[in-house]
Amino acid sequence: MNPAPVVIEGVRLRLRRSTPADAAEVFRTAAHPDVMAYMDWPAHRTPADAAAYLQGCVARWEAGTEYHWLIVAKAGAQANEQVLGSISCRMRGHAADFGYLLAREAWGHGFGSEAALLLVGWLKRQPQIVRIWATTDRDNARSARVLEKAGLVREGVMRRATPRPQLGGAPRDTVLYAWVREEGGA
Repeated sequence: MNPAPVVIEGVRLRLRRSTPADAAEVFRTAAHPDVMAYMDWPAHRTPADAAAYLQGCVARWEAGTEYHWLIVAKAGAQANEQVLGSISCRMRGHAADFGYLLAREAWGHGFGSEAALLLVGWLKRQPQIVRIWATTDRDNARSARVLEKAGLVREGVMRRATPRPQLGGAPRDTVLYAWVREEGGA
């Protein structure tokens, strides 16, 4: 596999490798309860929690198991180099899954779709990757649209598959989306 790029350039966005120094921005983007509502991990309580998470991201990047980037608006797109969220992918042999989050103020501008397209585009160029997948909560229609715009197809619903700590209660239905390289295809 090609090494993961430290930066992936888009039209309005740049995905850049995160570092522990980004903890305050990561904490800020995830601070709104709406942003974290459908996530399958507990919200960070402090910037120190975000720093610890980002330190783990460094180790996983170096091990080649997970790559984590900040979603940054280029000058003129939203604000000058503003951090809008984050996106990451986990490598699993022939497959990769990904997830993302966007700051509440970044919703509704197409930034999630552009970031997902940038990452999916890079993953598709990796010859060993034949499956790219992501999930979303059954009630998260915005995220479902992002995954569809990124070229993933709804494969099905995994019933009561995923706890959502911010929503509490029992595990919730999770919708699975994927792109699959056709045999012999590029």
